[in-house]
Amino acid sequence: MPYYKLQQSSQSEWIIGGVLLGTDYILTPVWYVVQAHILKEYPAELVVVFFYCLFGALVSGAISSVTEPDRAAWMPRPDISLVAILYSGGYELLSTSIQAWILHKKGPFYVAMFKPLSIAIAAAMGVMFLGETLYMGSIIGAAVITLGFYSLMWGKTKENAYEELSFTDPESSSCKTPLLQSLKSENS
Repeated sequence: MPYYKLQQSSQSEWIIGGVLLGTDYILTPVWYVVQAHILKEYPAELVVVFFYCLFGALVSGAISSVTEPDRAAWMPRPDISLVAILYSGGYELLSTSIQAWILHKKGPFYVAMFKPLSIAIAAAMGVMFLGETLYMGSIIGAAVITLGFYSLMWGKTKENAYEELSFTDPESSSCKTPLLQSLKSENS
């Protein structure tokens, strides 16, 4: 889309964009929960990431072929557009692999809580690297997001500490004891 077209975008395009962005922020945590259940049953993160990226590329290709029927636009040229394609693909693969690994190790909570923080990071990087103007709303929004993020981290830390201190029946199979501590208690 040419730059001049972006300047002349209508109100309905902004509404559609807002609805799509809202849908993304609702469906992404749902996907994290589904992916966490998949990784419990099938713990091979890289295979799950491969199929996720494969089907994402197939769906994107099908939609893009409908929206851009000109075949000449699909030919990558050895310029900045090729670099952008390779960078975008590499970044998506790396970030999806890290997310899948964290989902497997810690669960969907830890992955989903970093999503809002990415907005504040993007605003800060836009100011630092692109020279964008920083507005008061951006500062207040970043402060609220950061405050919410750290209060969530504090609450999760307190929850984990409470779970470690809770007393359970030592004969129970649900009792979580470290491996060395359980061996020490068996030898005594």
